[in-house]
Amino acid sequence: MKSQGRQVAAYYESQNELIAELLGVNKQHTDDVIELQSEQRRRKQRQVDMAVRVSVFVNVLVVLAQLYAAISSKSLSLFAAMSEAMMDLLSSIILLLASIAARRRDRFSLYPSGRYKLETIGVIVFAVLMGTFSVALLAESIQALLSSRNEPNQLSLYDGICVLAALVAKIGLFFYCYTLREYNSAHVLMTDHRNDVFVNSFGLTMAIIGKHLWPWMDPVGSLIIALMILSSWVEEAWDQVKLIVGISADPHLLQILTYTAITHDPRIDKVDRVVAYHSGSKLFVEVDIVMPPSTPLIVLHDVAESLQEKYENMPDIGRCHVHVDYEVTHRSEHRNAEA
Repeated sequence: MKSQGRQVAAYYESQNELIAELLGVNKQHTDDVIELQSEQRRRKQRQVDMAVRVSVFVNVLVVLAQLYAAISSKSLSLFAAMSEAMMDLLSSIILLLASIAARRRDRFSLYPSGRYKLETIGVIVFAVLMGTFSVALLAESIQALLSSRNEPNQLSLYDGICVLAALVAKIGLFFYCYTLREYNSAHVLMTDHRNDVFVNSFGLTMAIIGKHLWPWMDPVGSLIIALMILSSWVEEAWDQVKLIVGISADPHLLQILTYTAITHDPRIDKVDRVVAYHSGSKLFVEVDIVMPPSTPLIVLHDVAESLQEKYENMPDIGRCHVHVDYEVTHRSEHRNAEA
């Protein structure tokens, strides 16, 4: 009974939060608020760009530190951690190039809907690279385990200090990217840094155990790290594939979009259809509204255009199409609507 009561209370709390959010929707779209939101998004985007650049610089230092530790200690676990850091450096470069290309001015309008998908494609390419690397690391670890020679590694205090310094840098970057996690590039970097903290901590622990207790634990650590990397990036790749295929927006966002259309203008009689789906990291929105048949064309245009602008000023909305009709009994305008 107590569990059911908590669930009911949580439900009503979420409904109250939704009502408060819906009531604040129209207040968020005055000219002053729109300008403020645009400035905030520009500032956030600059912070995301900074996070990508800092991640590239820090990853270079981390790779150098871990490369020294791996070569000096001859630890397979530290080598696995170093290799993962090297792939992270590559990921940062890919994301940086994709982010620059996505925002580059399209002078000849070759991409009318924008190049938002480039970042998503960059993540998928990197995930494939990480998967390939993980399989190779798995094979190397299994070979080391099956080998008759299981000598302790040569981990030293300086090697440990290098790995700890990399850990501190990654923890700092994780918390910075966490504050920008609503942006796709920053979210991927946050995932990278979080994984690095676990991987480096685990790799150092297994290297210490392999030196002082059981030498075979070092390749076991490398094997486990490879499996962690593989599972993490398979999941990330699948999430990105769903975005580029065009998965529907979250139901909560659809509720907000529907309410926005209903309350946008008193001359709107009904909202026939609201669809929002991903096109890479951005959302495309399609809205069908119903207005009286006698409404002048200039009014139809102004109402539809102002609703479109309201949607496109929302975060993560890349493009919006507003269709105006005079009734709702017709079949779908799109032949492949259910494809």
